[in-house]
Amino acid sequence: MRLRTSIIAAILTANLTITLACNIGSSEKQGAEQPANPAQPSPEIPVDDALCNNPLYPVRPGAAWTYSSTGSPSGDFSYTDTISEARADGFTLSTQFTGLVRTQEWVCEPGGLKALEMGGAGAAASVSTQGTTAEFESSDVTGISLPKEITPGMQWQYSLKMTGVTAMPGDQNAQSSGTYNQTMQEMGRESVTVPAGTFEAVKFQATSLIQLTADFQGVQLPVTMNSSSLIWYAPGVGFIKSVENSDFGGTPYTSTTELQTYSIP
Repeated sequence: MRLRTSIIAAILTANLTITLACNIGSSEKQGAEQPANPAQPSPEIPVDDALCNNPLYPVRPGAAWTYSSTGSPSGDFSYTDTISEARADGFTLSTQFTGLVRTQEWVCEPGGLKALEMGGAGAAASVSTQGTTAEFESSDVTGISLPKEITPGMQWQYSLKMTGVTAMPGDQNAQSSGTYNQTMQEMGRESVTVPAGTFEAVKFQATSLIQLTADFQGVQLPVTMNSSSLIWYAPGVGFIKSVENSDFGGTPYTSTTELQTYSIP
């Protein structure tokens, strides 16, 4: 029982703080610049017919957002999201942590924006902690990460399958596979103040469920992580804040992520 408990704790520790998503299973690069904090833009932007246009998430090459996250089991950390490439039917989101950049591919569909790897706009993640690192690949992605048009009380789903390896201290690896499911619902509008400014934002509630089976030396170990988050998006700006409540290996915690600076060309 002690071995089973310690392995599950290690796997959970390697998993990421989930808001709308997590940036895992993506490539690594070096270097990125921190964005400046410009004047706050208009709270509304027009919806046009461009496939990647989204009123709550400006898909523009070079757009960048810096966030700070506190309260997660992985500790406090900061990261910067940058749209490093934009295409007519999708874009690449690069996320810089200290000494590490991860990329995530998105597609633009008539219904909205969809992350092809586990995650979404406003992802908050630590990629390695206490000597334990989790790497996952995504497949069978269904649903939408962020719809193009959102109506009051609207609800939608996003899900995928995930497989990968959890590398733990002592050169021990656990093969893992499972599913990630998320349900989002619009909860109205309210004024939100974060270090980057005060915004009239759209509020969402997200419930997420990760179910994994980790194979450690022939022993099948089930891992389940539930979370419930409140998430705010400002029109014309993007993701500005989240407050996540989660059960982490039987221990509840609350983490908060806030926009620090942003730059939208």
